[in-house]
Amino acid sequence: MDIPKLLKDKKILTLIIFLTVSVFLIVFKGIDYGIDLSGGTVIVLKAEKPMTDEELQLTVDIIEKRLNANGLSDITVYPRGNDEIIVMIPNSSDTERIIKVLEHQGVFEAKIDNVTAYTGKDVKLVEPPTKIPQGDGWAYGVPFELTLEGAKKFAEVAKDKAYHKVELYMDGKLISAPVLSPDLADGRPHPKQVITVGSYPPTKDEIDEAMAIYSALKSGALPVKLDIEYTYAVSSEFGKEFLKGTVIALILAFIAVGIIVSVRYKQPKIAIPILITCLSEIIIILGFASLIDWKLDLPSIAGIIAAVGTGVDNQIVITDEALKRGAGKIRASIKRAFFIIFASAATSIAAMLPLFVLGVGMLKGFAITTIAGVLIGIFVTRPAFARIVEEMFKKF
Repeated sequence: MDIPKLLKDKKILTLIIFLTVSVFLIVFKGIDYGIDLSGGTVIVLKAEKPMTDEELQLTVDIIEKRLNANGLSDITVYPRGNDEIIVMIPNSSDTERIIKVLEHQGVFEAKIDNVTAYTGKDVKLVEPPTKIPQGDGWAYGVPFELTLEGAKKFAEVAKDKAYHKVELYMDGKLISAPVLSPDLADGRPHPKQVITVGSYPPTKDEIDEAMAIYSALKSGALPVKLDIEYTYAVSSEFGKEFLKGTVIALILAFIAVGIIVSVRYKQPKIAIPILITCLSEIIIILGFASLIDWKLDLPSIAGIIAAVGTGVDNQIVITDEALKRGAGKIRASIKRAFFIIFASAATSIAAMLPLFVLGVGMLKGFAITTIAGVLIGIFVTRPAFARIVEEMFKKF
């Protein structure tokens, strides 16, 4: 083979560029792992009744918004069946605060003398918990703003009831009962309101409670009542052992593929480009995962293995076609091989798209890495491998 000539080929250069960028990303940006590999906590939420697909999606969206409002974006939320929601929390997150957030249904109601003054549906804007003036001192709470209709409703109920208590309920639990000041009982709309949870400075429990109220008001009430069915911890030791086992399995798989290909074609040198291509695909897929901040979990690793397995099949198709046709028709034979490869890739991607689009739990990771692996293969590694085969077999 003319190595210098190959290194100048645009298909080989494309592979080298992708490999270089991927290695750079892996080394300097790193790879994140899901809790099944890095450890964490899994919380299983049980609905009081089966939910429709729309209710499931709405519930997942609301929970994600609540957790994001608390700065907890590294958490995975997905439905299981039609009456369970799974929340996966990494070790780095505040599990106690998350549990408090999840315990709130989000049904908010304000009453004066047992008459509803407004509800969560009347809330227009919610501000993060903060320090609030209260008499001669300071309190800690959640400021919010009512809609015009909500403010009018509150004005009617509060009129002439200065110094009466405004009882604020979250999910039926009394969370605050401030005294109505005279300037809010004049019968005019006052959109600005506040929920106090304690004096300032707040305790950790008061901070967690305020954040739970803030996130519940900001995201709205859940469509179905959820209870925490059970929680369990995932050991990071399991993930380390699995990763170690995966590396050993890949090395053994590489050796097995090398032996089988060498025996099949009676030329050990054919196995070298196949193994290099497989290794390149793994590195580029990992680089892609690092680029998009995708957390690698067990299904994701299964997707990588599936994509690389498909890659070996494709490389054997290219090699067989090249040997079958001979040197004179090698370009035509490789084109025929790529027709088969593109058809196979299309069916693989079509099979994975529903899992990717619908985001069915952890299977989304399997879909993403499989699709990424297939696309990287047909546009980057397979063309480079075909060019190597063409150069290698041109004298056959």
